[in-house]
Amino acid sequence: MKNWLKNTLWVSFILAVIIIMSFVNRSQENKVMGFPEIHIDLYKDMLFLSKENIIERLSNRDLVGENKVYTDLDLEKIEVTLQNMPEVKSVNVYSHLSGSWNVNVQLRQPIARIFNLDGTSCYLDKDGTLMPLSEIYTAHVITVSGKINELDFNKDVNIIMNNDSLKTIEILDDLYAITSYVCSDEFLSAQFTHVYINSFNEFELIPRVGAQRILFGDASNVAGKFKKLELFYREGMSRAGWEKFDTINVMYKSQVSCS
Repeated sequence: MKNWLKNTLWVSFILAVIIIMSFVNRSQENKVMGFPEIHIDLYKDMLFLSKENIIERLSNRDLVGENKVYTDLDLEKIEVTLQNMPEVKSVNVYSHLSGSWNVNVQLRQPIARIFNLDGTSCYLDKDGTLMPLSEIYTAHVITVSGKINELDFNKDVNIIMNNDSLKTIEILDDLYAITSYVCSDEFLSAQFTHVYINSFNEFELIPRVGAQRILFGDASNVAGKFKKLELFYREGMSRAGWEKFDTINVMYKSQVSCS
């Protein structure tokens, strides 16, 4: 086959592809997209944000609608809007040539609920940030009260931990160290329901079973203190009985004192 014929066929093929793609793009631009398929990834049953909530919030901002076509949808803006919702950890928004589109949302996981001195309340999540309460769901997590008043939802425990000046004035990083350790341990998470912060910024733990008050102290050597306490529960408490002690102190190194 002569070169000019080969070149002609290649040019014709390329032109055909361009024409087809242009037609597909025009067809896609005018295709009615409707509402997205929504998938929500949540921890256990902690549904802080429902599919209906997502559609309602996006509709209120005129970002979605039943008759909107592809060119009306700003997928990037929709993704940013969802990412800025306090219940959302991560989000991915994408469309298909078929005319459907998807919203995949991963919700945040609270580990503690804080009851502030001023009467307000919020959650501390698994990543060490604060989040407001939900209108549709109440998480059954360890509660915190006492000398605490966390109102700034922009606080990040990781930033506090890496800043020596913040570590001396903030309590949130210590609270996170204790509550995250409790939540990561099956025995401890079943045992403790409440954390109290006293006037000395020391932590006291209230168990689910028994009437004891555990004097935990500060957040130094968290793992070591809990291991002492766990050993005491398994060996000492099982022999003496749950009702014998009302105060258990694990503040001091290498010992557990009771009264």
